[in-house]
Amino acid sequence: MTTDEPDIGDSLGDLERQVFLAIRANGRSSVAETVERLGSEGRPLAYTTVMTVMTRLWEKGYLLRRRQGKAYLYEARDDGQIAGELGGRAFREALEKYGAPALIGFVRHLSPDQRETVARLLEDETPPAADNDGRAVDDGK
Repeated sequence: MTTDEPDIGDSLGDLERQVFLAIRANGRSSVAETVERLGSEGRPLAYTTVMTVMTRLWEKGYLLRRRQGKAYLYEARDDGQIAGELGGRAFREALEKYGAPALIGFVRHLSPDQRETVARLLEDETPPAADNDGRAVDDGK
């Protein structure tokens, strides 16, 4: 991994990683723009393949997606947003499967400062905007 690559660990396969990095390098990108960029980098792929990968990256929380006309524009989320999405998803799955014991286990592993942060967030913050599936959306700000 180079210093320009996000710290996303082993959570993506090779093709997903290449598509993600192409989108990150381009900024906001349509599927067609991403296909073109990957082709110019020596990785020619079918439009439908790239579209499927980009949709899956969006579903996994790695990309933001916004409709522009008949197409979607995708944008790579930053590392902190990705970590929050992946951690949140794992925590939500543990809560759904194990309920209160998962919550108790999570809280027991928090430092006093982290507990204070969680308490403050619960009191003060409005959850970020989310789409119908619970994924955070880019509000254009």
